[in-house]
Amino acid sequence: MIDYWYVIVEQERHPAVVYVYENVKHVLSEGRLISLTPVEEVVAEKREEEPVKRLKEGKGRSALLYVYFDFDKYKLRKNQKEKIGRALEEGLLSQKGWYVVVGHADWIGSKRYNLNLSRKRAEEVGKHLKSLGVENVELSWKGEEECDLYKGRRVSRDLIKALQPCRKVEIWPKD
Repeated sequence: MIDYWYVIVEQERHPAVVYVYENVKHVLSEGRLISLTPVEEVVAEKREEEPVKRLKEGKGRSALLYVYFDFDKYKLRKNQKEKIGRALEEGLLSQKGWYVVVGHADWIGSKRYNLNLSRKRAEEVGKHLKSLGVENVELSWKGEEECDLYKGRRVSRDLIKALQPCRKVEIWPKD
């Protein structure tokens, strides 16, 4: 017996047909068939919870701003430049403030490569902040040190998309 249904999910751009056959969920969308094993489905449900949980861990506080990057890139996207600009306009960041900019990378690639990539991301955000008149910016980078989301899974487009929360720069106030 096959159970199937037509769904429109707010986060998805296109409707999809979802059906279950032999306890495996299949999604047909935009002419592509994606089959999810029950294990992958459970992991997909946790995807959104884990980054939020991590942000709350640590010293009970979170960064002032998170700036995200494309896979294997360190150049700021236009929407992320605008996000930083809005943070200055709205007073979340100040030109007179003192900030620590911390770069991160996902775990795809070697540790050395990821450390270098996270350094370049921090430098890029630091340069942009200085271009907007922020006077005091310190740079730091951690590479993949804090990113173990889905560690060990086979690299795929879906995994690269799921690791988006790891490809970031955090802007923290300096204590």
